[in-house]
Amino acid sequence: MTDVTVARFEGLGTLTTAWRQFSCWWLNELRECTPKAWRHLLQAETATRLFMWDEQGALIGRLVAPSGVHEKRFAAGNSGRPQVDAWLAEIGCERDAVQIGVALEADRFFQRRLNVPRSELDVLTRVLAQEIIHRTPFQPAEIWHGATPADETPRAGVVEFRHWIIPKDRAESEIVRLGWRSSDIDFIAAKQPSGKPLSVVTFSAAQGQDPPWAFRAIRTLAIALVAVCALALASVETWQSIRAGQLEDALYEAKQGGQDGSQGAGVPLRLIALKTEPGSLAIWDELSRVIPDHTFLTELRITGSVVSLAGLSSNAARLVRAVDASRIFAGATLAGPITPDATERKDRFRMTLKVRKIGAGRPVKAAERPES
Repeated sequence: MTDVTVARFEGLGTLTTAWRQFSCWWLNELRECTPKAWRHLLQAETATRLFMWDEQGALIGRLVAPSGVHEKRFAAGNSGRPQVDAWLAEIGCERDAVQIGVALEADRFFQRRLNVPRSELDVLTRVLAQEIIHRTPFQPAEIWHGATPADETPRAGVVEFRHWIIPKDRAESEIVRLGWRSSDIDFIAAKQPSGKPLSVVTFSAAQGQDPPWAFRAIRTLAIALVAVCALALASVETWQSIRAGQLEDALYEAKQGGQDGSQGAGVPLRLIALKTEPGSLAIWDELSRVIPDHTFLTELRITGSVVSLAGLSSNAARLVRAVDASRIFAGATLAGPITPDATERKDRFRMTLKVRKIGAGRPVKAAERPES
């Protein structure tokens, strides 16, 4: 019983991994196919975020969601993750759908002004990394940093950003003082003079997460794919049933027309009648079967249902009887006298015969190939 349970869990894990890979692939393709003019709509701040900061020894939680803003004051020493998760459950938010961050005083950050051309906005992360290396005394491994648009009126072709930099040890000490760990949070915010926190540093783990609209879009796509596949299967099954019924009706009408000897029984009966007439390949195959090895054809002409033969044979008279006993040939007759050929030491002949329809006349047992 234990082995079966483990196998089921492993199968579920494999399915979950495959689903995540498909979700990431589909979302990346959606982003690549989206025009640049629309990307700002897809990248809008639709995520639910929880800002936490210290205020007179207590932890203040401010939840900013599309549905509204909620605030909670946690007592000192009672602000751990379990308490925050319990509060989120009370207001109907799932922990996995909420990004949690710590808001620090703005003066704890190093701030820089940065002008970025609009053509370089797609590679802003790379620009910030180059700025850290060439324009600041910091090392990338020792800091956390991010950029936010400035409040001033943007100039044509250039966007002004505010570059926020904070050493990791300074930020981690503040996070620990609030009773959290850096691995438990998704971003770091700066407290503005107006009292509204602003997210300035987003960790790479949080950047890899997709916003809620992405998961809804993926879920909708999956449901649509399942519905389309089910509809396609049902349509194919219905079409096959209808087609099979039509063929059965046509075959039944053809059989009835053949038994009653009625004329003009419809297209299916005429098609079946055409199929009863042997084709050129069938005539060739039958001639190669009934003509003995000592006979050679020098001329073959097929005109409708009449076949004309000419050639050399060791026994032309016996050849007429052999061809006339065929299952698809009838009325084999010599079209001229049999004349001996001194060079080939055979009889030169010319013969005509008719091609009968398959099933017409009396059934004839397949003749064996004449011996040489």
